[in-house]
Amino acid sequence: MHNERSALLAAASRILRPSQTSRQQMNMNSNTPPSHRARARLAISRFLAPVLFLAASLLSLTPMARAAGVTLTISGNIGKFTNQPARNYVFSEAEFNALPMREISTATDWTPKGTFRGPLVRELLARVGAQGRQIKFYGEDNYNVTIPASDFSKYDVILARTWNNKPLQLNDFGPFWVMYPIQDMSTSETSGIFIAKLAWQVTRIEVK
Repeated sequence: MHNERSALLAAASRILRPSQTSRQQMNMNSNTPPSHRARARLAISRFLAPVLFLAASLLSLTPMARAAGVTLTISGNIGKFTNQPARNYVFSEAEFNALPMREISTATDWTPKGTFRGPLVRELLARVGAQGRQIKFYGEDNYNVTIPASDFSKYDVILARTWNNKPLQLNDFGPFWVMYPIQDMSTSETSGIFIAKLAWQVTRIEVK
């Protein structure tokens, strides 16, 4: 990433400052008056340089900025829609981040102790007018799990978007991870098939 950005910045700099050899070649090989050549070169520089600098800037964006295209789709037995024909509600990154957030500090079988942050699942469901007894979570890795809706009333389950203040990426359990307050639950509550409920790479939820 750093090398790509440096290469783009160097290219922009070369456009803005043509080499002495390039200037001589243009003066020797062209019958165009010098003043016209200078204006043409300046016009090209003014057009291309900002484009390259913009590309370099995009490469240097923070992880949160690069993740700005993340969305969450909720469908099924819901009463509110962003897409009426498709009968689903799609949360944009901005809308999702504007929801009240909760934090859960816990370790999992896959991560050391850290802080997960995201909205309560029950508040997400309320936002879309969900009316169902089963909530099915779909992951990008084709994993899916159905959880009783009663879990989200009994426990403060969140749909985590960040871990230790860093957005969850697709290659590290993101964009969304179903997270229970494991540290507040008893051993009997977190034994057996409980671990299957911690669905990661979630992008879609279906209310049944």
